[in-house]
Amino acid sequence: MVKPDRFRTAVVRHATAAVVTLLATASAVSVARGGLTPERVHAALQHHVFRTPSGGTVTYSSLAGQVVVLHLWATWCAPCRKELPRLDALNTELEKRGGRVLAVSIDLDPRNVERFMLQQHLKLQVAIDGPDGLAKELDVPAIPYTVVLNRNGEVVSLVAGSGEAMLETTAATARRLLAEKPMATRTDAEEPR
Repeated sequence: MVKPDRFRTAVVRHATAAVVTLLATASAVSVARGGLTPERVHAALQHHVFRTPSGGTVTYSSLAGQVVVLHLWATWCAPCRKELPRLDALNTELEKRGGRVLAVSIDLDPRNVERFMLQQHLKLQVAIDGPDGLAKELDVPAIPYTVVLNRNGEVVSLVAGSGEAMLETTAATARRLLAEKPMATRTDAEEPR
């Protein structure tokens, strides 16, 4: 038999999670409709420096020549935790073809990120940006938030929210970009008119 206090705690916990999910979904829809633009995200990325757990850095210029899925997430975000293993698998696929996933955590405590990555056996590159980083600069009202960059560093996709549709859209976009011939190897005859 479940004790009333435990039952009440479980109900409150599940109800809170449901409300947070609904609010995140509503916020994600508003971002997708008119909040962020590719130009604004591109401008912010050009000067932003991400820190890695090992003390290194990742900059916009270090991503040049790759198709990059930049994914803003946090350990306290249930949808983020659920989809990160799928993004890890996507990263393994992309790395073989000149792309990658960069998982940018907005967690305050880097130890939470490191613990989560170890527990889940995730191998994709992680950057720890904190709550005052890129997400705040762009005023991203909901996470996860995913940005896809082509080999030229141009923002080609902004996807707010989570779920199967987001993962499929992101993966399809990255695969399409990897299949395209890089601009530097196109001949004059192939240039678009």
